[in-house]
Amino acid sequence: MVTMSEQQHKPIKVAFGSVPKDSGTFTFYRNIRPALAARGISLYCVTVGKPQSDLWEEAYVDDGCVRLAERSLSMKRQAQAFTKWCIDNDIDCVMAINSEGILSAIPHLPARMRVLSRCANAFDHGYRITMSGRERLARIVALTPRLRDDLVADYGADPAKIVLIPNGIKASKFEAAAQRKRGTGARLELGFLGRLEHNQKGVMYLPAIVDALKARGVPFRLRIAGKGVDRARLEEAMASHLSEGSVEFVGALTPDEIPQFLGETDIYLFTSHFEGCPNALLEAMMAGCVPVCGLISGITDFLIETGHTGFIEKLGDAEGFADVIARLHEDRPKLAALSQAVGAEARVQYTDEVAANAYSGMIRDVMSEPPPEWTPRPWGAFKPDPNFPGYWRQRIPAGLKTFLRKFR
Repeated sequence: MVTMSEQQHKPIKVAFGSVPKDSGTFTFYRNIRPALAARGISLYCVTVGKPQSDLWEEAYVDDGCVRLAERSLSMKRQAQAFTKWCIDNDIDCVMAINSEGILSAIPHLPARMRVLSRCANAFDHGYRITMSGRERLARIVALTPRLRDDLVADYGADPAKIVLIPNGIKASKFEAAAQRKRGTGARLELGFLGRLEHNQKGVMYLPAIVDALKARGVPFRLRIAGKGVDRARLEEAMASHLSEGSVEFVGALTPDEIPQFLGETDIYLFTSHFEGCPNALLEAMMAGCVPVCGLISGITDFLIETGHTGFIEKLGDAEGFADVIARLHEDRPKLAALSQAVGAEARVQYTDEVAANAYSGMIRDVMSEPPPEWTPRPWGAFKPDPNFPGYWRQRIPAGLKTFLRKFR
């Protein structure tokens, strides 16, 4: 029997639904896990089912990563495997994030397990899965004011359960990058880091920005780091700049390569249509890059104070982006001062230590409260989480999908 004293000193165990790979969700896990461990909270990255297991990348795996039901397409078996693992490993809290198997398990988890959610993106599906299992949600983490306000106004979230916690970045990893003085070269060093696709990341705005810079006679080099479906289209649109050497594609970077890339970047371009609390932008700020961003209301204007820690322009306004960059080219002392300001502000607001303190406090508050009254749903009444309409498509063999497409 566990005594009260032992219970107080027992690590709190939290299951976090994610996949070890190059993604914002796993970056959050990787950044905050050591800081939470120092506060007596063990965080596990749990990957459930074949679709998510197929995304597993060994290069990102650490000793907290767990893979369950890795060959299963059955949502019920995935949910059962996760529930059993939680019981066997004495898990205290569950954060399903975007794992369909874990979200489908929530109604079946023992009543003693607290359920938390974390809203990381400003789009309908992200909001809906944040509210999955709402009857059991003890707390809802919103990364930015936009996410918080949308959840309350449009998705029925209880304001009293929402906690605003931006992402945190390990400051020491970017210390050398932040020490570098910006704007000392003849040309400006511009950088973009992220997935090369336009739907979310807005990468097809980049060609117009560099065209506008060239028209203004601004000397620059833009290095683009990442991979994605729109790389070929982006290269085609920037063919003349590539041949001149003013644009370079450097490919996907490992986590260890990112600090050097950002340390060599004066101005960071951020063109996303939607985000939650973008890690790439926070890393650039931590490294002392001066960000020039498109406006995402309640997100970029929450993270950046224009004119003090960066600049915010209308999304897709290439001329506006180019005007800001041209002014910084002409005023190198201001560029250097802004670099110092943004790095200093990031170390106050957006470190892994700040985030870990907030998460630790929230989790301990939840564990100090009585668990909500709940009778676990019997497995005979199992239903997949309703916020994943693609569930049945996952069960159709690839060959049959190809055959059925002929009859569209």
